[in-house]
Amino acid sequence: MSAKNRVSLYLVLLALTLMLASSHLLRSDAVPVQAVLTLDCREGYMLTAGELPPEGVRRSFDRDALFRGKLLYVSAENPLPADLPVQQSRDVRSLVGLYIPAAAHVSLSEETIYALCDLTAQNPLLSTWIMVGMRSPGEQAALQKAAFAAYQATLPVSEALQKATRDIPDSGGSEHQLATSFDLRLDGAQDWSQPDPMARTADGRWLLDHGWEYGFIRRYPPEKAALTGVANEALHWRFVGRLHALVMHAADWCLEEYLQALHAYGALRLQTPSGADAWILCQPLTDAAAFPIPQEAEWEVSADNQGWAVCAYWMDQSSF
Repeated sequence: MSAKNRVSLYLVLLALTLMLASSHLLRSDAVPVQAVLTLDCREGYMLTAGELPPEGVRRSFDRDALFRGKLLYVSAENPLPADLPVQQSRDVRSLVGLYIPAAAHVSLSEETIYALCDLTAQNPLLSTWIMVGMRSPGEQAALQKAAFAAYQATLPVSEALQKATRDIPDSGGSEHQLATSFDLRLDGAQDWSQPDPMARTADGRWLLDHGWEYGFIRRYPPEKAALTGVANEALHWRFVGRLHALVMHAADWCLEEYLQALHAYGALRLQTPSGADAWILCQPLTDAAAFPIPQEAEWEVSADNQGWAVCAYWMDQSSF
């Protein structure tokens, strides 16, 4: 090979080496772009996923603290753990009299009761009663036993037992083991042209439109029965706190959809019409969970009873 050809070959090899080296540097130094996904925008509230939350002080929460939260998912197939921390509740009438229209011996958490006080200050619910609140495990078992006895009068024992356990979950399998759940009775003028019981009265329609503003969700919307698996609890409501209720309202989600989104994305960001921010973070739960929370933020945490821990925090409560 001539000297001229050797020089040309050397230059070609050098160029290829430089190209490969620069390509390697580009790949190793490149930072992937964080894709921001807008999940929904409703009434000026924007819900997004795919963003990294702000840095903060890592706070650790043990299992007991997390299982005192307000996002526990409960069903016959997903019962509460037997060692669940005791939920504190108060007799509604003993605490606030008939300021909230509750039947005798209805028991709820103080936070739920005071949120109902805020709600009834705007709409007195003159034709609505809270009929059932928290039940102890013993009360739940007694209710199932009574249902079995009633069904046994007309059905074979095996069918009566099957129907009773289907209609009345075992202790730990009902949301009424939570101090934040309750059933309503709607009295007064009824519009029977409405197939949805909540839509038949003025109070019911008001709650459907405004309950979320006070931290309440309709736990089993009839149109979401395929997701919740429950079609006969149209008057069952639950307090989850204002931020969680607001996110579910903004995205038109039931609790199942909300938890599924948290499991899938790990972090959701809610922006208010005023520009305030809130974050909801989710991670697998072992014996504890730690979340980065900005120093100035307010926060609350909860297990979801499905193996995950959730932390919600916000900078300005008045913006929500």
